[in-house]
Amino acid sequence: MAGFLAIEYYHLYPKFLDHILPYIRESKIVYVEDLAKGLENGAAALLGLFSGRNVGKQVLVVARE
Repeated sequence: MAGFLAIEYYHLYPKFLDHILPYIRESKIVYVEDLAKGLENGAAALLGLFSGRNVGKQVLVVARE
């Protein structure tokens, strides 16, 4: 088994985006975010990471720009 660091491949990121963005736009690849709104819900969102409550990427929305 061999590991790698993502930073070692950062120079390939623009090429990756050129390749993957069309698939995202066509909904062939979808990503899921679990949004928790408000700083007061931060602790519960963090605990949810360890209990398997969240689905996809856990995001804590503190303020919208």
